[in-house]
Amino acid sequence: MRSHTRRRYLLSLLTGLLLILSSCGIAEMTFHPTADTKTINIGVTFSPNSLNPLSPAGQVSSYIAGLMYLPLVELDDDLTFKSMLADSITTTDQSVFTIHLNQDATWSDGTPITADDVIYTLKLMTNRDIASNYAYMFGIIEGVDSEGYMPKGQSELAGVQKVDEHTLTIKTKAPTTLIIFQDTIGRDLLTLSKAELEDESLEMIKQGDFVQKSAVTSGPYKLDSYEKDKLVQMTANKAYFKGEPHITRLNVKVLPSSIIAAQLQNGKIDMNIPSFGVIPIQDHGMVKSLSDVTTIDGPSIATQLMYINEQVLPSAKQRKAISCAINRERIVNNLLRGAGETVDGFFTSYSPYVDPSVMQVEYNPDKAKSLLAESGWQSGTKLTLSVLSGDSTLEQAARMMGDDLKAVGIDVNIQMLDFASLVDRLVKKDYDLGIMTVAMSLVNPLPDIAYFLQKGNPNGYANPEVNKVLSSLQSETEETAIKQAYSRLQQITAEDVPMPSIYATRALGAVNHKVIGATPKDYGMFINVENWDIKR
Repeated sequence: MRSHTRRRYLLSLLTGLLLILSSCGIAEMTFHPTADTKTINIGVTFSPNSLNPLSPAGQVSSYIAGLMYLPLVELDDDLTFKSMLADSITTTDQSVFTIHLNQDATWSDGTPITADDVIYTLKLMTNRDIASNYAYMFGIIEGVDSEGYMPKGQSELAGVQKVDEHTLTIKTKAPTTLIIFQDTIGRDLLTLSKAELEDESLEMIKQGDFVQKSAVTSGPYKLDSYEKDKLVQMTANKAYFKGEPHITRLNVKVLPSSIIAAQLQNGKIDMNIPSFGVIPIQDHGMVKSLSDVTTIDGPSIATQLMYINEQVLPSAKQRKAISCAINRERIVNNLLRGAGETVDGFFTSYSPYVDPSVMQVEYNPDKAKSLLAESGWQSGTKLTLSVLSGDSTLEQAARMMGDDLKAVGIDVNIQMLDFASLVDRLVKKDYDLGIMTVAMSLVNPLPDIAYFLQKGNPNGYANPEVNKVLSSLQSETEETAIKQAYSRLQQITAEDVPMPSIYATRALGAVNHKVIGATPKDYGMFINVENWDIKR
């Protein structure tokens, strides 16, 4: 994977977890509600930096874009896919996937949504001039390159065929599972109107100007106004083919995490999105005590991964020593106050692929000292631990790790870096140790794990057996074999320790009692948003 591609992939993987940590203005609502207006205000701590459905920047952007332009399917919190624009996606051979669109689906102007719209959008997603940061997810389609782009000068997708007005097929380069197809093409393709955009310039489409100008959407909401880094105001699509939403206005407020609890308390926001409207751990108790708010403890999703530069630490014994020197339980119990779990590999307890038989490393400073001695560790050697600045919990956790490592003879200097600088150092391997928050795909972790373990990874790790297992996963379609392969990867990485995990956080969701039918959750929160309502 080329350097610029690796950087783009890492940014894509991590941008959705970058908190808005600086002080930002508190957006006030500018509309004037009538007596029958029903409004819900949602608090987020991540800014939707782009609302372009072809290239959303981060998860909040994806949520908002998906409210205007439906995905084919969406992943719910039970890790099953629910129909959105598509009634179903089927396959008989794991190579050709048939997409059956909802025959009642219409644009907000009443015109039908057809296979031509889907194919047109696929061509935009795979157009190098559009340069979508999600294009790599489309690299499985026959007729595009590994980065997800059509070859220069090509205007048709060889693997995509229209069957009728509401049906199309997509052929993949190699057999793949229905789950992977749904998690990539199904979730990441937000269909646009061909009739509205086909005469527009590619530059205008790339910039996403059409989103604010458009009167034609497919989802339950339309964009009303967007104040960057502060506020997105949306109004109900009265012609939504699944039913006119009961909530007239849906507002997304970008807030510092430090005031989410207060805004819930004073009613200025009605709910949050757990991992993307982050309630700080120190505020969990206060929010849970609010009499007019229901709280939900979310599953463990966001993991703190430790990058280890193997040019600096080539010995597995040294990497094992680092892992078993860290007191994960102390971090989870004392710092996270139980709002998380200890993790030792790539998978949290929420993942369907975690192998519980692969035991987590035990906190054992004596063993760490012994492993260091066996590895020939030179006393007095200093390492730098590079950490994302601004996240106070992560900063405190890093200092606790530094103390643990110092206690076994590893002198660590904590270096706080801004997001761009940290990513740049990781990609260039200009670091010793690094800590970064990562949320990998739950049902399709292969692209993420391959990025961290295959050639070109930011650790410099290499293992021929790992490469063989990853290669087998590229074309494996049997779920039992897939789980066995991921189990084998967990066994190998437990021995090699290419990049240990430290802990995973459990985000807290909160919703005001006046809101009916809405559950704050990271997956599937907006699937049935048209049914949300407010008690009068």
